[in-house]
Amino acid sequence: MVTLSRWLLIIAGVLLIADSALIIADKPNPISGWPLPCPLTLIFLGAGLLLFGIGGRAFKKR
Repeated sequence: MVTLSRWLLIIAGVLLIADSALIIADKPNPISGWPLPCPLTLIFLGAGLLLFGIGGRAFKKR
């Protein structure tokens, strides 16, 4: 679960950099009709954070 969360966080990081570059360049989102930052970026980021929190040591019994 932690491995999947790391991959989701890496993908979200790349997408956030791409979204930031598009915002700075004042270009629209390549997916027509979608805002910047892209909702897919926020979904990947949220899922990665949730899985990292659940799969981490915080909820494990010692």
